[in-house]
Amino acid sequence: MNAPYVDPATATPGLGRQPHPTHGWVPQEAGENRLALAAMTDGLLAFVLALALAVRVFHASAGIAEFAPVFVPCLLAVSFVNHVFGTLIFRGSLAKLLFGVRVLRWKDGRRPRVWQTLGRWLFGYVVIVFQLLLEGASVGQACGLRTVRSRDERR
Repeated sequence: MNAPYVDPATATPGLGRQPHPTHGWVPQEAGENRLALAAMTDGLLAFVLALALAVRVFHASAGIAEFAPVFVPCLLAVSFVNHVFGTLIFRGSLAKLLFGVRVLRWKDGRRPRVWQTLGRWLFGYVVIVFQLLLEGASVGQACGLRTVRSRDERR
């Protein structure tokens, strides 16, 4: 499952997908609107799941002094599982899969590595916090990974 993406024009018929002599075929990055919508959906999903986890499992509801120290780690844990493990296992977080985008290595189109997904997750927080200052920065292609449309990946 770790084979590079190959342009169908260069594949040998009957032998399956053969790698290009110099590099694999990698689809173009998904559009910023699609990425922003997926990021907002992932954020909302993480917020709701972390809220439910903090209230139901840890019974944190007495006040902000008790709730915040429980909610923030829950939020980070839900986000981590969704973005890091989801990307490693399914090639995308829940919202990315919902909006038809996948994450792959931009050099060769293969599955992301653990350190790349972890770096991308951490980079995402930096970009979200400083989005206004970083005008034009994108998590769509960060840490050696690229987010592409699923249908472009199948070509």
